[in-house]
Amino acid sequence: MKKQAAQNSEIVTDRVIPQSLKDKIKILVVEDNRLNQKLAGFMLKEWGFKYDISANGKKALEALKSNTYDLILMDIQMPEMNGTETAEYIRKKLKLGLPIIAMTAHAMPGEKEKCLEMGMTDFITKPINEIELYNLITNYLFSSVVKTEEI
Repeated sequence: MKKQAAQNSEIVTDRVIPQSLKDKIKILVVEDNRLNQKLAGFMLKEWGFKYDISANGKKALEALKSNTYDLILMDIQMPEMNGTETAEYIRKKLKLGLPIIAMTAHAMPGEKEKCLEMGMTDFITKPINEIELYNLITNYLFSSVVKTEEI
């Protein structure tokens, strides 16, 4: 497989998502911290992805009812409805199987397992490592979106 570097960075992955598909992909960022919202938005835009931002779980559920997303980046600690409650609702009530990547500053033992048990697909700790996040997003989107388009 070809290796692809993200625009203007050192990020390399063996998964390639053509820009024609990136134009169809939409990511939901669920994050209450304004600085983290801006950082996630900057990275996603730089990588060529469209995205929406919701400030908490309740707003994310509203967005999911009126929009289609291919992947969710979910903060864990938020007001009104936290990330694990939101993920559990998405899985059990909305019955959506899209990838949900937990983002948390809590790297305590057992935290990843708790997130996975509540319906998250994967887990990344804050501060976010740009290379790790790019590879997670690309690998999950490649598996769910690119493979589907090829069939």
